[in-house]
Amino acid sequence: MKSPAGAPDRDVAKFDALVLSMVPDRSNKRQAPPELVPTGRWTPAETLDHFLKSRARTIEFLQSTPDLRQHVMDSPLGPLDAYEWVLFTAAHSERHTKQILEVEASPGFPKN
Repeated sequence: MKSPAGAPDRDVAKFDALVLSMVPDRSNKRQAPPELVPTGRWTPAETLDHFLKSRARTIEFLQSTPDLRQHVMDSPLGPLDAYEWVLFTAAHSERHTKQILEVEASPGFPKN
């Protein structure tokens, strides 16, 4: 939250909509950077625990941080304020959910 404020005339509705439409869109496949590629080091239970703890931190951040619109930093979509970064996080989870559903629907996915 040390980033400066965005331009006063910044179109937040436009950027909100951009995040919510582009990030979960699976028509553009993306490869995670090497440092974010899963390594298989966690069990499914550990992965779920990590996700739930991260989510709890996000909720706490939202409940305790005022002025999310007042801090802007660069992203692959352009400058996003802290509120839009939270939208980005949620949209990224939606993207992964869609990816899981695609894998489960593929003909080679085990059905047992």
